[in-house]
Amino acid sequence: MRILPTVEKAKSEISRLEKYVWLAESHGEQTLEKQIIKHYAYIGSISKTVAHLNEKRANEGLSPIELSYAKEVIQSKPADALHRMVRTRYRQKIRHLQY
Repeated sequence: MRILPTVEKAKSEISRLEKYVWLAESHGEQTLEKQIIKHYAYIGSISKTVAHLNEKRANEGLSPIELSYAKEVIQSKPADALHRMVRTRYRQKIRHLQY
């Protein structure tokens, strides 16, 4: 069973998560990089994000993207607040997998 946080910590976490949801929902998709960041925020997996975007790009007659390119985009210097949050999440995820 998980231990409940204090009320102040819970309020802080709720506020942080609401900001994350708002940023993801309002994030534009004007560029391929923004599409990668937004879809990674929704899906949480680079391989699934690439598969989803490649399916979408195939329907539009565009060339597919590589998994390595999507990783580079996510690990690059953050361009906005959502990118910063996604990058932090990705780094925590891969650090856990490396040990």
